[in-house]
Amino acid sequence: MNRSWRPLARKQSRSLCTSGFRHFSDITWDASDTDVSNLLDSQIKKGSGSEPTPHQLLTTRREALSLYRDIFRYSVLFVWKDEAGRPWRDVLREGARQEFEMARYLKDPEQVNRLLLSGRDAVEKVLEKFEAKRQQIQQQEDAAAQAPFQPTSP
Repeated sequence: MNRSWRPLARKQSRSLCTSGFRHFSDITWDASDTDVSNLLDSQIKKGSGSEPTPHQLLTTRREALSLYRDIFRYSVLFVWKDEAGRPWRDVLREGARQEFEMARYLKDPEQVNRLLLSGRDAVEKVLEKFEAKRQQIQQQEDAAAQAPFQPTSP
């Protein structure tokens, strides 16, 4: 039986103990309440910085661009005109452009994420309503096509 792994395991465990891991003798066991609260406050302040990291910024930019493209993609479905005679497609695109321009220079990642989530939710709701209405119209057309033809009497 080959037991060559045991010395290697002992070497690794020794190197783990001496290579930067904290020993129990380094831990302060008698910390006061103020020490603990100061430590927690400093950790909370570190985590809640308002300045986004480059990775977060890139991710929110991608999300915003994806949402904007989806709005443009789905606006093609709205072919009818509004009261002023403009196609709804153009109205929706202009509205989306204005919303994105107003939020362009926001620095707070929480606000940006909230806007992205509400925008994504709005797009999904509009698509669901559009699909429901399309199915309703399709069912009405199918029912009208299957109904027997009855000429009107003069």
